[in-house]
Amino acid sequence: MILLLLGAPGSGKGTISNVLIDKFNFEHISTGDLLRAEVASGSQLGKEIDAIMKSGKFVSADLVNNLVKTYLNKYTADGKSVILDGYPRNVEQAKYLDTYTKIDAVAELVVDKELLINRVVGRWNCNKCGAGYNVLTTADYMPNEKDGKYFCKKCGAELVHRADDNKETIAKRLETYEEQTLPLVDFYKNKGILTTYDATANTQDLAKKIANK
Repeated sequence: MILLLLGAPGSGKGTISNVLIDKFNFEHISTGDLLRAEVASGSQLGKEIDAIMKSGKFVSADLVNNLVKTYLNKYTADGKSVILDGYPRNVEQAKYLDTYTKIDAVAELVVDKELLINRVVGRWNCNKCGAGYNVLTTADYMPNEKDGKYFCKKCGAELVHRADDNKETIAKRLETYEEQTLPLVDFYKNKGILTTYDATANTQDLAKKIANK
């Protein structure tokens, strides 16, 4: 099964992905993760990507397309179910994807705009174990707190807050999402494979519905 997760920043794609990986044995393809992994590998391609990113330029669409294609073909050849997260970002990439594989299901995660902003602004992350928390939503996502600082419940490391997780930046990111990515909703709706979900629902229940679609 190849599953595409669509949703604005803060809609919970990362959280849902983690449950699908842990409970339903999905592999996860995120373009950001793939690029960082390739750089960390020390490969010739990784060195080229590193130089591009350090120069402040964007990695080309062709390079990203080919990188996703390589990993997607590898996972599907091994019989793995795959989550696509953050790719395709636009209809052009979606059409390229159609040339070599078939998306089985698309899950659109929908959240009220005000809640989206609170989710992003309130995010704190652990750089040691990768756990994520949120101080502006429910108690379930609250980290440990001591002397005005936040700490990971899993490993105890002090959490960090991304500088771009602020109201001004998230407002711009939401505009970009609506302009570039929302057309994908119509693209996949016309194919009859898109289902819209209320992303404020219980995470475990929501992941189960998506996995069993």
